[in-house]
Amino acid sequence: MGKGPGGRGMKQRKSKDPWRYEAAIAQVETLIQEIESGQLDLAEVVERFQQAAQTLKTCEAFLQQKRQQVAILIEELEESNASEPAEAEKPEPF
Repeated sequence: MGKGPGGRGMKQRKSKDPWRYEAAIAQVETLIQEIESGQLDLAEVVERFQQAAQTLKTCEAFLQQKRQQVAILIEELEESNASEPAEAEKPEPF
């Protein structure tokens, strides 16, 4: 299994952005399945749990960053629409 959020299966992404949210969530799901399997000793369970927790922290930071980006884009769109209402809502002559 690959280590961290940039593990195996990421080669199809650009080299500057190898980490993918979806792949990280899939990794957490795999870790949970391994924990729930009952086939790991306690040390391995704790290790998998720590890996899952760290990956989820990374995912949360990623989501927060994307939320901020979306909020900025929405704000820019609203400002753009507010500054151009005369042209956008100009009634057509009869």
